[in-house]
Amino acid sequence: MVTVQTSLENLKIQHAYLDAAIRKEEQHVWKNLIKIEELKKQKLKQKDALLRLSLQIRGRQ
Repeated sequence: MVTVQTSLENLKIQHAYLDAAIRKEEQHVWKNLIKIEELKKQKLKQKDALLRLSLQIRGRQ
């Protein structure tokens, strides 16, 4: 259970990092739209992984 909780914490940190990276990239005068799109896709994958892991934890309780 500890490793699952640690994984959940790591996913939350990675998700927050991607969110900050997207905001930073969007503030540039010359936005790199391809990079922003890639970051958003990564963020969505992290969100999906967070949801799956959260559901696994709830299923075990």
